[in-house]
Formats: sequence, C-alpha cells, structure tokens
Amino acid sequence: MNKNFYSSNLTFDDWSLINNIKHAYDTSIFDYDTILINNSSLIDSTLKDFINDKQQIFRSLIQFYKKIPHFKQINLEDQILLIKCNISHLIHIHYILKDNFIENSNIDLYLNKWINSNLYQQMSKIRYSFNCFIQYPIILIIVLVAFMFIINLSRLPDYQLSLQLIDRHLISEHHNFFITLLWKYLNVIYDKKDAIQAIEFIVFQFLRYQLLIYEMGSIILNQINPDQFHPLMKSVLCLT
Repeated sequence: MNKNFYSSNLTFDDWSLINNIKHAYDTSIFDYDTILINNSSLIDSTLKDFINDKQQIFRSLIQFYKKIPHFKQINLEDQILLIKCNISHLIHIHYILKDNFIENSNIDLYLNKWINSNLYQQMSKIRYSFNCFIQYPIILIIVLVAFMFIINLSRLPDYQLSLQLIDRHLISEHHNFFITLLWKYLNVIYDKKDAIQAIEFIVFQFLRYQLLIYEMGSIILNQINPDQFHPLMKSVLCLT
C-alpha cells in the first residue's frame, strides 16, 4: 500500500463522493438482491429460464446507476443506450462484488454445459483475475460507474451502430471525471507504477470480457428464439 495513504490528492469532496457511491451500491444490493439458486432448481432449469432469471441482478445494477447523480444528469434516452451498450460488459464485476469474490460452482457446472466449456472457462478466468482487488472492492465499485460512461470502447452489433447519443459531450465529461477519480484512488492504495498496471489490467479485461459476451450472445441466438426472453434480457444482451 502507498505509504502516503492520507496524503493523496483526493479532496474531501472526492472522499465524500466515493462514500456516497459505496452507499448507493450497498443499498441497491440490499433492495434488489437475487434469489439464491439451489441444485434442484438448476437441475430443472433450461438456458432460457436461467437467463430470464438473471433480470433481477441486472435490475439491481441499473438501480445503482439511478442513484448516481451524474448518471441522472444525462438524457433519459442516453441512459437507456449506455445501459444497453455497457451493462452486460460490467455485470461480471457486479457479480464479483455481490458474491464477495466467491464464484458459485453449481452455476458454473450448468453454464459450462449450456453455453460452451471453453468460452465459460475464459469468462471464469477473467472473474478470478479480479481477486487482485479483493482487499479494495471500492476500486471495482468506482469502475462500475466510470465504465458505464464509456462511449468509444463498447461494441454493438452491426444493426445497432446507427444509434446516436444526445449528450455525448456531457457523457465524456462524466467518464473523464470518474476515470480521474479512479486514478486518484488507485494512487492512494498503490505506488504510481502499480496504479498504471491496475488501470491497464482493468481496461484489458473489460475489452476481453466484451468479446466473450458478444460470442456468448451468438451462441444463445443459435439455440433459442430471442422472443422467448424477458424484454430486459433481450435488451441488455443486445438480442434485439
């Protein structure tokens, strides 16, 4: 840990914002926590059922964003588009935090069967790689906010490329603000070299997971008619 823990360039307002973000996240999890899935329910479930059941965990993350003042400042249509573009690429971080960095081995077994063993192993490997932040989960909470405002790294299917943001400039400002906040917080915890490596790691894993989600969507569409999915899941998985 950086020896100058209390002498970073984080201001009082920065610390207050970080605490407010953490509180917003904690209350969102408390209000919208998912129902635990036991072995018997998994045995009887299909891939369609499993995906539709995930709407609750996505709703809890959306509820978190609705509690962030910066997110509420942007146009409602842009809020919807940002969620559609980015939330599926961030949901694994939400799972990591919600589950306290512990992966559910029972769910792993069934996803491994339903989707693709190699693909899911890659997704699981990414999830485990974030254990490097197990002592500092606030890093990942800030990442959830900063990366929701990304507009140039998220990949959309070809038929959605025509979608345009209205408040692009404001969104970029918010993204830069939270990336700066993340950078300042990392410099509180690590020395500069390790902070740079942490940023590089987070961006790389974001891009890597994004490609895996895109591949998973293709696999799902080959197995199931998208009309069978809940509208929210169709939207966040870019199946419509």
